Amino acid sequence: MEISMDLLLPRDAASVPATRRILDAALQALGVEGSICDDIEMMLTEACTNVIMHAARGDVYTVRATIHDRRCVIKVIDSGGGFDADRVRHPGPGAEHGRGVMIMRKLADDVRFATFPEDGALVALEKRLSYAEDSLGGRLTDAGAADGDGSVPSMDESDPELEEFATRMFDMARAGETGPLVAYVEAGLPVNLANGKGDTLLMLAAYHGHAATVRALAARGADPERANDRGQRPLAGAVFKKEADVVRALLDAGADPRAGSPSAADTARMFGHTEFLEWFGEAAPPA
Repeated sequence: MEISMDLLLPRDAASVPATRRILDAALQALGVEGSICDDIEMMLTEACTNVIMHAARGDVYTVRATIHDRRCVIKVIDSGGGFDADRVRHPGPGAEHGRGVMIMRKLADDVRFATFPEDGALVALEKRLSYAEDSLGGRLTDAGAADGDGSVPSMDESDPELEEFATRMFDMARAGETGPLVAYVEAGLPVNLANGKGDTLLMLAAYHGHAATVRALAARGADPERANDRGQRPLAGAVFKKEADVVRALLDAGADPRAGSPSAADTARMFGHTEFLEWFGEAAPPA
């Protein structure tokens, strides 16, 4: 079972309770135990509030939540400059500075902070889920396990062997090593495996111009619409790189040229790639 949702929100205090209610509705519908829902609500509140208070640039931010079997990962991405979480001191009695980081670290099973130059900052929070007896989430998770669909590796990269293996898989995608990569996928590697920046195997193959790899991964269930942590989608990246074969492969796989911001169509207009606009059924900009 995997449920994903992306929310593009204004950097406004009113967005925090709205985001909480949306995610809590999904958790409640699945039957996640109440104490865990409470922890996730508090983690999410602190992460979003941190964006609203401290993000220096941009009027919007993104909350991406993924529920995979018994694991929930929340990523809050903004356009600010980020901060060094390791330098945030434990707050003293009554102090507010550093309180949010302390709460997130206490309640989450794993926390990751990252800053991407010119592209914003990321807070990623992971929480293990427990379901009430005979709940919808429990039944769906058990059904998936019975079908042998495997599980997505945790975002915790403390296992050096797992990290080395994942790095090899991403390098194969960048190099277009279709045969070996497909063999790993067919042996159980999650086809939508993503690195620390949210780039999937398909995203890396597309960006590096490997149309055959893109087609092979898409044929095995890779999502051509999945964005990375900066909101970039494979099709827009292929248009930017002017990789015509990859653009065609992604369109054949069902990628939407009008999805995302900027979309593939927006990118084609921006750089004057009129041939792609024709493929997308869009009018070329006036000369």
